[in-house]
Amino acid sequence: MVVPPNFALPVSNRTCARCGEHFATFGREYICPTCHKPRRVARQPAMPDNISPREQQVIDLVRLGKANKAIAYELCLTEGTVKEYLFRIFKKLNVGNRTELAILGR
Repeated sequence: MVVPPNFALPVSNRTCARCGEHFATFGREYICPTCHKPRRVARQPAMPDNISPREQQVIDLVRLGKANKAIAYELCLTEGTVKEYLFRIFKKLNVGNRTELAILGR
């Protein structure tokens, strides 16, 4: 199909579905160019205030993929104490496992 040089696309005026402004469109757009910009999403949710500094250290090491034994060695704790910290952290942050804990803060 050959398009003649003086051919113009049909322009229609629409009302933006988000802000209500009128804008010109050539196709099926329902949102104006101003509203079409992606919204910013907060990447890191804030940790609750009831997380102690020691619990935060355990969380940081879990995010690095460390096992309980390695966390215990690095923080000079017993493995049972690390398990107890993790139990409390899971309860406070309402997560079920280490993977959810690691993903929560990213």
